[in-house]
Amino acid sequence: MRSNRSRLLFVVGSVAALMSIRAVSNPSSRRDPATRALAIFSDVLSLTRQNYVEPVETRALLQGSYDGMSDALDAFSYYVPASERSAYRAQEGAGAISPGIVLARRGGLSYVVAPLPGSPAEKAGVKSGDLIDTIDGKQVRNSPLWKVKAALEGPEGTHVELLMFRGGDERRVKVQLTRARFQAPAPSTRWERDVAIVRIPAFSEETAAALRQAAEEASRRSITRMIVDLRGTIGGEIAQAAPAAAVFTGKGTVAKVVSRRAVIAPLEAGTERIWKGRTVILTDDATGGPAEVFAAAVHDRADGTTVGETTVGMAIVQRPVPTEAGGILYMTVGRYVSPSGAVLGGRGLNPDERVLVFPGESDAKDPILTRGLEVVRGASLSRHAA
Repeated sequence: MRSNRSRLLFVVGSVAALMSIRAVSNPSSRRDPATRALAIFSDVLSLTRQNYVEPVETRALLQGSYDGMSDALDAFSYYVPASERSAYRAQEGAGAISPGIVLARRGGLSYVVAPLPGSPAEKAGVKSGDLIDTIDGKQVRNSPLWKVKAALEGPEGTHVELLMFRGGDERRVKVQLTRARFQAPAPSTRWERDVAIVRIPAFSEETAAALRQAAEEASRRSITRMIVDLRGTIGGEIAQAAPAAAVFTGKGTVAKVVSRRAVIAPLEAGTERIWKGRTVILTDDATGGPAEVFAAAVHDRADGTTVGETTVGMAIVQRPVPTEAGGILYMTVGRYVSPSGAVLGGRGLNPDERVLVFPGESDAKDPILTRGLEVVRGASLSRHAA
């Protein structure tokens, strides 16, 4: 029953939000669009209170509407109501530790975008796309994103148990995670005969230096082909994408930001180009943030070829926006754009060579790397992303 009620709250909120958006965008409306949207919302709220099979508190319905509206924005925006703001901020201020899971929410469901490299979540086998059902025995399937985040975090050294639904093999997975501080592994390079393969787990101050070192070593070995593996690369600072990209692009713009109100300077590379050989970049559905900015810049300005899966679409700028009622809307206020003008935030980067990966296949055969090696050695692309 509780699950059904949760679904109702989300549906009411989503319907109200989407109908409101539709009304606002309808220029033929005789009334002011905003007034009409609020009238529709009021109708949905009133009809639900009067006709639903069991009584539902107005406060709960309104909360569902807030969740629905933030969910309609994008997978990463969320609203913390005024009644919960103090506790949520206090938990953040107390230094609560996460087990290292990047979360998002779509269709009312919270899911794992990716475990952070080197995190307890990655070591425990948490996978991209896992749907979180319960945390410490409490169902959070239809909970607002902030509640799921808050439930995952806690004092350092404590444990949290997750029950998740895993796509592909359609089974429940239970894991126990430790809330602990961690560091992403450093970049590494290996050599596949005539190809340098550089793995970047996360973008940091070390990344550009590691790429320069790989490029210089490849030159000493007379190697002119490089693969940069960004699969599962989701951590780090966006700013670190610029010096890393400069190894391939040289000086100039790495990415710009589109925003309605926030003024955000573009990312600029300030050093000379080092690598001038052939470059292939591997991506998957857990490549996000700085990795997307880097991949797009190398693709656009250094003729890099992307191979794999569409990236997350996390190249965004988010800021907490306080509301007059005392709540906080954690909202996307900007999206990064590649040098050629492709919007990365919210959409992701489509690969030049798309590789279909089936559950369990990547561990056994690694089809993305196999295809990347073929492409970097001169194989023709089979088809381009739309």
